[in-house]
Amino acid sequence: MQKMLLFKRLIACAIWGFAMTFPNGNGDARAQQNSESAEYLGFVQFQRLTIHKLLSVAHSEDFSRPEELKRSPLSQLEENNAKNLNSHWAWPEQTLEMIDSYSPFLFRTKKSQELDEVKILLDVNSKGRVSGFEVLGEVDKGLKERLDHMIRKLPDCKPVPGYENYRSERFELTIKK
Repeated sequence: MQKMLLFKRLIACAIWGFAMTFPNGNGDARAQQNSESAEYLGFVQFQRLTIHKLLSVAHSEDFSRPEELKRSPLSQLEENNAKNLNSHWAWPEQTLEMIDSYSPFLFRTKKSQELDEVKILLDVNSKGRVSGFEVLGEVDKGLKERLDHMIRKLPDCKPVPGYENYRSERFELTIKK
């Protein structure tokens, strides 16, 4: 009897050890990062969302100099995400997690639950603030209002050190249900 109990405990410990060795991916949330190679992904993916940088939307006179901006050090994740996007604006580290947490709120109504994803164009001005957005595709009024609420809560982008000036940029954000 004791041998059987000891055997069961040994099996349970082995299963637990195996589970700890190979996590199931539900641990810490991290944005997809590229290695230190010269090749960049062109996008950042995090849980149910993807963000791409599109062409610059700036006019030649619409830019900020580094001394005009509030600068703070970038985390390694923020720096890697800015490199992957090939952008001089870094989205603060908690931004992607925050947007992802809004997914159930965005897709909560019957009409919005019929959608698999929603695509949004986000404009970041020369000061790093989200200055506008445009929803791509057909969405109902309620979803557009919920997107507006979420976008107003987004923090300002941080300037990436090393640029002579900072221009407006446009990003495409895809949020999946």
